[in-house]
Amino acid sequence: MLVYRIAKKDVVKDLSGTGAKLYGGRWNHKGTAVIYTSETRALATVEFLVHVSLSNAPRGLMIATIEIPDSIAPEDVPRGSLPRGWRDYPPPRQVADLGTQWAKSGKSLLLRVPSAVVEQEYNILINPLHSEMPRVVLKEVAAFEFDKRLVR
Repeated sequence: MLVYRIAKKDVVKDLSGTGAKLYGGRWNHKGTAVIYTSETRALATVEFLVHVSLSNAPRGLMIATIEIPDSIAPEDVPRGSLPRGWRDYPPPRQVADLGTQWAKSGKSLLLRVPSAVVEQEYNILINPLHSEMPRVVLKEVAAFEFDKRLVR
């Protein structure tokens, strides 16, 4: 399986989950390391853009292609288990509770979660502290620029 992540050049190769640990995210509380990735480059693009305006997007962005062996199946979050308003910003605390509990349990390397931006698409959370993390490979890193037509 290939997954994708857009980040600044100085952190794109970091697969420790430090950013999410420092700041928290939709699916994790501060203090819990998680790597946020998307199943497609297009979803990674949209997920990044909801956090910045195109005019304020940082320079020097990169896109990482991360390879995970197909033999490692992601755990899925059943939609029925999500709290009301899970797509809201900010999301209900229970969303981060769910991801934090998953990461701390260590029972799986991957958690497949629906995107709050495009509900029919999925993001893959990677637990960098899981015993199978050494099987995760940073396959490619390439320069990334947003097409200026995305936001006018």
